[in-house]
Amino acid sequence: MHVRVFVAGQHCFPDRQMTLLPWDHDIGLECRAGVPEVMARAHRHQDIEINIAVRGSMAYLFGGRYVEIEAPGTALFWASVPHQLVRVSPGAQFRWLNLPLATVLPWGLGRTVLDNLLRPWPIVLPEAVTNPDFARWSQDLAAPDEELLSVALLEIQAYTRRLIHAAGSDTTTDDRTYRDHAVVRATAMARFIALHFAERISAADVAEVVHLHPRYAMTVFRRVVGLTIGQYLEQCRVAEAQRLLITTDATTAEIAHAAGFGSISRLYAAFTTACGQSPAAYRRSHWRLTQ
Repeated sequence: MHVRVFVAGQHCFPDRQMTLLPWDHDIGLECRAGVPEVMARAHRHQDIEINIAVRGSMAYLFGGRYVEIEAPGTALFWASVPHQLVRVSPGAQFRWLNLPLATVLPWGLGRTVLDNLLRPWPIVLPEAVTNPDFARWSQDLAAPDEELLSVALLEIQAYTRRLIHAAGSDTTTDDRTYRDHAVVRATAMARFIALHFAERISAADVAEVVHLHPRYAMTVFRRVVGLTIGQYLEQCRVAEAQRLLITTDATTAEIAHAAGFGSISRLYAAFTTACGQSPAAYRRSHWRLTQ
């Protein structure tokens, strides 16, 4: 098991050169606390992420929405959906739990709960559900004691399931307008993509949403999000294909259509580049964990 523990320090996201590779890094099981930093571009990784605001606030551009997390709030989301930290208040302090999907799937959450967890929007709770013992978890995860590691993982599972239960079917997000006009426009374009990725849309369609020339719209979008419109569109489609492969019995052809790829060959090409394995192999590897 890959475990990285940070009790304190900076929460950093290096400004790497963008490629069409899907996962920016393999984070693994992680329990950390520190100061969030604005991200140079959107990224995604194959984990469930929990953000807890200890002090201050931060805001994500998440799958087409501007989502703010303020102390003492908590956000829970599937990080496979493209997301980008675009604003951090002065003096903000946060805690993070990062749970690999391979850790969460064997919990037996049930298909309905799992489908709710892997939604394209975060679960945002305005208040802390419990006061998790991050310091103890960090020590136990780092200790060479298998029993302590097992206990910490059981406590983390219980805490995560309590969050999911508290959220129920809530889809609360904060869509307040940010003063930065570039962020406002990029958010509107990203939202349009997130809502219409299954359709045949072009850069011109996306630009029309914010009444900009396509070339200028693409410049604004890339400056804020760090991805081209086409890259972001493909990431949304791949994320939807992943969700459907895990939570439904749909055929590959049905998933290709539902996710907006148009053909099985286009799904296979994008998915294999993004995930390093075919859709069928991805489904087998994750369904096996739920049995």
